Amino acid sequence: MKIGKIVNIECKCGYQLFRYFKAGKGKIIKCFIDKLKDDFVGIKGMETYSKPICPKCHKELGIIMMIRGKAALKLNQGTIKPIRI
Repeated sequence: MKIGKIVNIECKCGYQLFRYFKAGKGKIIKCFIDKLKDDFVGIKGMETYSKPICPKCHKELGIIMMIRGKAALKLNQGTIKPIRI
């Protein structure tokens, strides 16, 4: 198992969106779907190129894309609270 941290990803409105296993340093720019621990938005069941929204404030969180052959959520940086590890 890789060494890393499980971080809470929150919308700027304060709603907890999901918990994510972050390996390495730096900002969170994309979240691979298979590394999501607790999904409170329903991202795991969405199709590629869908755009999940925050259930509380209805802002768009990003877009689900294929990155390096895996499904990932490419985040809108203005929608989530900044997290840097």
